[in-house]
Amino acid sequence: MSNPKQLNYTQQLEHRLRMVQDDLKIIKKFIMDEELSSVFEEMPSDTSDCAMHNINNIEAACDLKSDECLSWTPYKTHKP
Repeated sequence: MSNPKQLNYTQQLEHRLRMVQDDLKIIKKFIMDEELSSVFEEMPSDTSDCAMHNINNIEAACDLKSDECLSWTPYKTHKP
């Protein structure tokens, strides 16, 4: 893409999501190549029983053909 300003706002957002999806593929490949998947499956996060679930949520949110994430609420950090 030589001039991103040629894209309208929706096209820009779609492109950004494709780039996030691309980076997710790289992260997941790294996790698998380094044999870390069991750690991510067992390691809880603040919002899920396993951190891999959060990675999968990012993939789902980037999928513009799915409405799954539209009912989700944002994560709110807890202040001590």
